[in-house]
Amino acid sequence: MGLLGLSYLGTLIVGGRTARGLPSGVEFLGLGFIVGPHALGLVQREVVLEFEPVVQAGLGWLAFVVGLDFGRVGGRRVRNGPLALGMTAACLVGVIVAVTVYLALQRASVAALDSRGAMLLAAGAGAVGAETTPLAVQWVAARWGARGQLTDLLSQLASADDLVPVAASGAIFALAPLPGLSVQLSASGWFLVTVGLGAILGTVTALLLRGAEGYQVWGALVGTLLLGVGTAARFGLSTLLVTFVMGVALAAVSPARRTLRDMVRRTERSVFYPLLLLTGASIDIGVFSTHRGLYFVVGAAIVARVLGKGLSSTVMLSVSPRARAAGGRLPLAMLASGPVTVCTALAFAIRFPGAAGSVLLTTAATYAIIGELVATYVLRRILVDAGEIEAGAPSVGAGA
Repeated sequence: MGLLGLSYLGTLIVGGRTARGLPSGVEFLGLGFIVGPHALGLVQREVVLEFEPVVQAGLGWLAFVVGLDFGRVGGRRVRNGPLALGMTAACLVGVIVAVTVYLALQRASVAALDSRGAMLLAAGAGAVGAETTPLAVQWVAARWGARGQLTDLLSQLASADDLVPVAASGAIFALAPLPGLSVQLSASGWFLVTVGLGAILGTVTALLLRGAEGYQVWGALVGTLLLGVGTAARFGLSTLLVTFVMGVALAAVSPARRTLRDMVRRTERSVFYPLLLLTGASIDIGVFSTHRGLYFVVGAAIVARVLGKGLSSTVMLSVSPRARAAGGRLPLAMLASGPVTVCTALAFAIRFPGAAGSVLLTTAATYAIIGELVATYVLRRILVDAGEIEAGAPSVGAGA
């Protein structure tokens, strides 16, 4: 109840058009680390572990919200060009990060990771580093009243890449099924099961919602989602991909998709804040003291993401004439990270605990901090220079 109360308070602080607080809510991530077992110790590790089922449900709900709204920005459909360009850029960044981290692990020779663990960590790092969150653009637009073609394009590009880390997590989990399962399938088989489960649940939910009203709608949504989360956890599948596909399928099938989007979109941050707290509390910096080569690995991941964003932004600038208004600062603006980045890292940390999970959580937290320090400032300068924010315009929430 305390976490839910704190999440509600955070929604009041950051939500709405006043755009108070930080766009990705990274302050809650820092608060979780401070009160967690590896800092002040106000929350013990046993308590964090006891919340794992709740965390799985929260991850599933956030992925469902993202899937239900995938391909849309502000209720409008993302055009095919920005959609394809955003996903291509995310794939490019993910591959660059994954390859760089794998090479860094070969050089660092971390004793806690065997060859399989190194491959899983490298692939996970690629998934975690691929996304650019649209929250930064939305936050700048709400705070300074940005409006125009470049603002719209950047928001669409950032919204288009959510599929890449979610699908990557599904593929990686399928490559490493839980031991001892009675059902034996190939990696492609487990991946198809993951996608199929989400599609079936989304279709079933659409059927259950026919004629449903009020609490019946919430009951159908939560019930089928928990079924998907529980099944995914039982077989070691990606909760993120199952519920993301469920959201996409529900949006495709249900005639009430607009009403559903309006309903669930308001819950996103209320769920995200408790997850940020638990993510911060789960970061184990002690593993870096034991295996100092992991510092090099995290640094390599950060540098690789910056370079990857630079290369992908070059592609955007060469393909999209409207993106050229952002100029050479576009890579810095695309460094913003948000819920999908953190949730992907947390899902990996739950599925692959130990050194790999700790590295991914630390890397995701670092991405979020860099995004707050760099991306939002650069975004504002880009939009001011493009004439979509008036120079010297006061913050909408200033002084509040």
